[in-house]
Parts: sequence; structure tokens; C-alpha cells
Amino acid sequence: MQDSYLIAGIAVATIATMLTRFTPFIFFAKRKPSPLIKYIEWNMPLMIMVILVFYALKDVKWEQYPFGIAEIIGVAIAIAVHVKWGNALLSIIISTITYMFLIQKVFI
Repeated sequence: MQDSYLIAGIAVATIATMLTRFTPFIFFAKRKPSPLIKYIEWNMPLMIMVILVFYALKDVKWEQYPFGIAEIIGVAIAIAVHVKWGNALLSIIISTITYMFLIQKVFI
């Protein structure tokens, strides 16, 4: 494959990506968002967190040692940190570090 084809492919992918990102802002800049869009915008972080929690817990073997204790502690810490400080990134980082410590050092 020649370098010119590779560069052309990257350029086309870049333009297509930019168009899909910028088009809504260009066409809908002067319109006020609908109540549905405002509702989704306001609740999207919570929706994403709920999906991530269910995805993380779907493969836990609740009937085998350690019976999901590390996962329960990780989720509880994520909830506690988020309620205390209201920072999703901080709650994800602290609970992930705690969970990884538990499965690497405590529940071997």
C-alpha cells in the first residue's frame, strides 16, 4: 500500500469525524433544546454510572469465594465518595484503586 493511500484514508476519516462532531452545533446553535434533551443532559452521568455498575457486577460469582465482597465494597466506596464530594471521576478512581487492592492483596 502506498503512503498516499494511507494519508488519503486518514484525511477522509478525519473529515468524516469532524463533520459528525460539528454538524449538530452548526445546525442547532440557535434552537432551544427540548425538555427531553435537557432531561437526558441532566441525568446522563447517573445513567452511565448505573450501566457501568451493572456491567461490572454481571460476571461476579456470588456463590464462590470471595462471594463478591470486593465488588460490594468497591461499589459502596464509589457511592460514599460520590455522595460526600459529588465528583464522579474521584469516586471512580478511589473505588477502582480500592477494588484492585482488594482483589490483588486481600482476596487472592
